[in-house]
Amino acid sequence: MHSRRKLSGFVFALFLFLPFLSASLQAAETPKPERIRLGYSSISGSRISLWVAQDKGFFARQGLQSELVVLSGILGIQSLIAGEIQFFLGATDSAAQAASKGSDIILIGTAEPLRYKLIVQPSIKTIKDLKGKKIVVDRVGGTSYYISLRFLEKVGLKPEDVDLIQVGGGGNQRVAAFKSGVVSAVINSTERFEQMKIPYHSLADALELGIKTTGNSYMTTRALRNQKRDVIQRTARAIVEARVWAKDPKNRDAVVDVYKRYLRVDDPSVLDLYYRTYIEPMPIFPYTNADELREFISYMPDGNRTLQNVNITEFVDSSFLRRVEQEGIGARR
Repeated sequence: MHSRRKLSGFVFALFLFLPFLSASLQAAETPKPERIRLGYSSISGSRISLWVAQDKGFFARQGLQSELVVLSGILGIQSLIAGEIQFFLGATDSAAQAASKGSDIILIGTAEPLRYKLIVQPSIKTIKDLKGKKIVVDRVGGTSYYISLRFLEKVGLKPEDVDLIQVGGGGNQRVAAFKSGVVSAVINSTERFEQMKIPYHSLADALELGIKTTGNSYMTTRALRNQKRDVIQRTARAIVEARVWAKDPKNRDAVVDVYKRYLRVDDPSVLDLYYRTYIEPMPIFPYTNADELREFISYMPDGNRTLQNVNITEFVDSSFLRRVEQEGIGARR
């Protein structure tokens, strides 16, 4: 009888304790809330992973109180180095240059590049007709500059055969320069022309010519990795989950709504172009390709010196994406 009473008392006490145990375990599984600021260098369709992660709660599910901010390329790099933001999606070449000068910037992934094309005025019939003409690029050393050199290389022209004009401020400014008629060509993706209703003629496609491009990269710092590795891991997980969600065909309308909000576009044909351009070919895991990165850097001004000063294997840290892939998130589609 005494043993039965002791057993009954134990069961009763366990019954009372279980809710507290369950709450404790749940609290242990819930990530500690962490405030993060993520910058990105311009408003374009390739930012969809960040926008979806923010608007659809993927950052929040990882216990991240996130804020997205638009910062110009160099300002974004400076803000990252200064610790004013924790992550930046921006120009890979700028990150490489900063790293070559001793900053602790690292890449944790690279977004898919724009579908760059050589857009020309009606008077230009062949690429060789560009000899002596003006071509708009974002900046010397930038992605469109790199692609321009590769285009010229493919057809036997040299950089000195054309006049490369720098127009900063984003793709819209380069398209506006083209519209004004003062330049003969621009290296750009076509959706801005569609959005701004500007007639255009595409003379060549970088992808079709075998010109591989490197998109903007997700970057952070070694300091954050050393101090708060779990925050980087949770951020990477949220971005991948956002990509999985965005690529699910049943979410197409919701993805288009996200584009509407951030791009302020209502034209169904333009929105469809954004979806086909950025969502359909988007990989689930935005790994940085080290070989393509080396080639890209080699075309930068002082590219060889940059490569000498940057250890690519240390500059690129794919461990966070690999862990997410090992967790099987991409397989849940």
